[in-house]
Amino acid sequence: MSGRDQVPKPPPDPAGRPPDPDQQQPAAGGPRHMKAQPGTVPEQWATHRLVSIAARLDERRLNRRLARLGLTTGSLDALETAAELEPTTATDLADMLCVSRQSLGKVLRRLQSLGFLTKEPGRDGRSADIYLTPEGRAVLSAAGNLIREGTEAEAPDEVLFRRQLEQHILRLRNSERNTAARHTNSGRQSKNLTTTGATIWRQQTGLPDPKPPFRKLPRQ
Repeated sequence: MSGRDQVPKPPPDPAGRPPDPDQQQPAAGGPRHMKAQPGTVPEQWATHRLVSIAARLDERRLNRRLARLGLTTGSLDALETAAELEPTTATDLADMLCVSRQSLGKVLRRLQSLGFLTKEPGRDGRSADIYLTPEGRAVLSAAGNLIREGTEAEAPDEVLFRRQLEQHILRLRNSERNTAARHTNSGRQSKNLTTTGATIWRQQTGLPDPKPPFRKLPRQ
């Protein structure tokens, strides 16, 4: 090792204590000692992160209580929504819960195996209608009592927070519906323009609808 690459040693401590490694200078070109940065605080988080973290913490708390009934927050949400919409279908449930049919299907199969839900042939002859069984209604009532058990009355700020969440969900749902409606109308307009263009072509030329040219590939 050359003289310029050697690490300078700190002066000896008068009390004879070993040198502090944090005070030693790194070798030339070597990595510098980095102290751990303090963790971020909720005040620095984006809104979506605040909502998702709060939901996960609340989900953990509720899952500990619901475990004795064999439920989770996901299965409880499915039971509550099925009771509100009864009779309902898996498609309507998934749309209301904002989840995919695949992920909801696992929850519904488990609830059905526990005897909390039953399926019957749908009125349209295609999809199955979902109903709560008497056992499902009983466990839903027990879950409600279990969640309220030991819970103190909501503080005024918690009541306000709940109202704000309700309004936030309504705004997001309305925004999604408006976006879907705009996409649907845009697709219809594009289809109408295509149909109108083909009609004008036939009227002016007397020929069938124009088709894109296709080039035959040479034989290998």
